[in-house]
Amino acid sequence: MLKMMLVDDERTVLQGLSHILSKYCPRYEVVSMVQSASEALNLLENVYVDVVITDVKMPDMDGIELTKKIRTLYPRTEVIVLSGYDDFEFVRQTMKNGAYDYLLKPCNYQSILDLLLKLEEDLLKLDASVATPGKKEWHDTYAGYDNLKIAVVSTQGSADSNFSELLNQELKKGTMPKELVTRIKMNEHFVILFQHSMEVSDNKQRFYGYRQSLQRKGYTTYWAIRDCGRSSECLLEAYEACTEMIEFLQFNEMAAVLDADMHHKYLDRHKAQDLSQYVSCETIMKYVMSGDHEKLQHYLEINWNLLCRSDLYWDPKQLKNATLKLCIYLEHQLKDNGLKPLSGELEDYVDRIKMLSTFRTLFDWLKSYIMNTIANLHGEEPAPQYIQTVKKYIEKHYMDDICLKTVSDTVFLNPWYFSTQFKKYMNMTFSEYLNQVRVRMAKLFLKQRDLKVYQVAEMVGFQDAAYFSTVFKNLENMSPKDYQKTVS
Repeated sequence: MLKMMLVDDERTVLQGLSHILSKYCPRYEVVSMVQSASEALNLLENVYVDVVITDVKMPDMDGIELTKKIRTLYPRTEVIVLSGYDDFEFVRQTMKNGAYDYLLKPCNYQSILDLLLKLEEDLLKLDASVATPGKKEWHDTYAGYDNLKIAVVSTQGSADSNFSELLNQELKKGTMPKELVTRIKMNEHFVILFQHSMEVSDNKQRFYGYRQSLQRKGYTTYWAIRDCGRSSECLLEAYEACTEMIEFLQFNEMAAVLDADMHHKYLDRHKAQDLSQYVSCETIMKYVMSGDHEKLQHYLEINWNLLCRSDLYWDPKQLKNATLKLCIYLEHQLKDNGLKPLSGELEDYVDRIKMLSTFRTLFDWLKSYIMNTIANLHGEEPAPQYIQTVKKYIEKHYMDDICLKTVSDTVFLNPWYFSTQFKKYMNMTFSEYLNQVRVRMAKLFLKQRDLKVYQVAEMVGFQDAAYFSTVFKNLENMSPKDYQKTVS
């Protein structure tokens, strides 16, 4: 999925583009829409996007200058420019400064989709050829530094501009200003390169201080530090090792400062343990076949508590593989007994499990999967409580600017997993359900003749009156205006 930012000083253009992307290109996510180049640059300090779609002519800074700055500061972010038929010279300059391509106004959905598919394909090829972003830049700039160390920091949730400023303040303390080589934002991480003659383990104390200071200010952070060699390859290996350590910390919900030695010790302790010591495939299968919901639920809860008290920190890859093996085992056992499995596609499990970022959400998913299996097998499939919670939330907040992530956050679930579960139990997507609720409420408001259609659209949460009319007509087989005439 491509993450994108839309930049245009005309709000109608932004709304039109957003509508086209949400309707015809739903697999691409519009992270933000801004009306000036300076606002776009401010946001890019804290938000990673794959592509910026920007107007070529804007009052504060034109698309040429914006493209130049983005390609310099964020080499992984591509730029697509919007232009009119008389803007060829502007387009030529933006292409010269590194823009990926351009779109002619007015844009139709097919031209946008074709270009984004081409861009996505090119980015995949780039990822395959360059393992880590900025390889050439790192080689040209930092290879050969003496006593180079790397620290990678990530924060719980999205890092806002305030966090970035607070981190900068921390890095100004003590001797760090003299040792700091650079601090860059790379994807969801902040990368700090610094020179210090002491061992990494001796540097940990200062990072503990940074972490505790940020914690007092409301930010939970995860830190990984490591020595770097003198070559770009060693530097890239160190960065990749640090991101792996960050993943380990986040998976175990362990806000800490971790170095390579400590990471290996945690993993060595885990090697002696296995998920099968806590969750027996045979026992689960016995309860599934007998249809004993209560005993199965009790068994899973007991073993969840044992896992939590085990004082182990789990390797994300190993535990996810063990979870996948358990799912495959249950599927095969059901087939061997002549029963229909919940889902026979291995790719489904791989994709779902890969998206789960913490040990807690992984085990919650596993419990849900097992309980759904037994319910499906015995002809019972009650919707989980979180589905009911979300329905109530939508009824209460339909008029707000809510989205899939907003709602999934309220029940502490991964958006992708929540989306699949919602569709499974409700027989419709989250967007379809939200639209149904909004249209149902709109019908009540439309009974008041003094309200205009655009006012009703805003009252039920639609930012675009034209899009509201389209959704309304699709569901009610008449336009909002025609409906208002029939009921007033």
